[in-house]
Order: sequence, then structure tokens, then C-alpha cells
Amino acid sequence: MPLSNSTVRSFRIDKSLSETLNAEAERMGVSVNAMINSVLKQYAEFTRFQSKLDMLIIHREILRSLLARLNEDESFTLGLDMGKDIPNDTILFWKKNISFETVLEYIEKIICTYGYVGTFDELETGKHKIIVIRHRLGTQGSHFLLGFMKSLLKQTLQIEPEIDITDYSVKIQLELK
Repeated sequence: MPLSNSTVRSFRIDKSLSETLNAEAERMGVSVNAMINSVLKQYAEFTRFQSKLDMLIIHREILRSLLARLNEDESFTLGLDMGKDIPNDTILFWKKNISFETVLEYIEKIICTYGYVGTFDELETGKHKIIVIRHRLGTQGSHFLLGFMKSLLKQTLQIEPEIDITDYSVKIQLELK
């Protein structure tokens, strides 16, 4: 029998909270245990750092609307500017070092999984790591993300990857060494 990578914890919660958790777990088709593990993982990996990283949550439509007021060059330039210092500072505070792995984890978790900018997918071939971010920010969002990713990868890893965009996705191709 393989060793479990979990530990048992016991704690009390309000009855009304318990009922909410039961209903939500049933709606999601998962156990309460699985759902709580997911919630605690998000807290451990992101939420506990959120205020320290000076992050806030806004409705996606607000961001989409703001970006739609810019032209392609303005969206791209804004992305370049935002990608210069913010990711580097965030990764250093969050992970304590800058590496290929921590930068990719930042893109996956901070931008996509917990930042809800888009969905993250990746593929590794023998020579490349390909990352695709599918989002709902429109054309200007793609131009913003193009600038942001170019600047992020240049500032943190000193690389200039091939990046392609569509109206609703960004594809980043990183060369593996």
C-alpha cells in the first residue's frame, strides 16, 4: 500500500457553513474533503500573499472595458510597462528566487489559476515548452498580454520567446536548453 501524502486534521465549523460546504461540494460533484483541500491549497499558494502583493480583485468586464478603450499599440505598451517590475517583485516575494520554474509558476498560478486572467495550458516537446493562455479580454487583452509576457520574460529570464496572439489567446514558445 503506497504511503499517503496527507495528514488528518480535525476542527469545528459553524453548522450553517457546514451546510453550505455540503451543498457546494454536491453541486460540484466532489467530496467536501476534496473541495476543502482545493480551498486550502488556494489559500496557501495565493490568498495569504494577496494583500502583501498589493493585489485586488476586479470584475473581468471592467478590465476588458478599460483595455478596449486603448488601441493595439497602447495596449501593447501598457503590457510592456506592467511586465517590467511587477512580476519580478511578485515572484521574488512569493517564491524568494527567480528561475525558469518560478516564472512559469507565476504565469500559471498568479496570472491564470488565481488571477483568473485566462486558462493555462502547456505542452513540452523535446526542444520547446509551449504555453497557451486562453482569455476573454478581447483583441486589446491579447495585445496587453503580448507586451506583458515579452517584458516579463525579458526582465526575469533575459529571454525573448516567440509569442503569437489571436483575439482570445496568447501562445508562448520557450526554447528548452
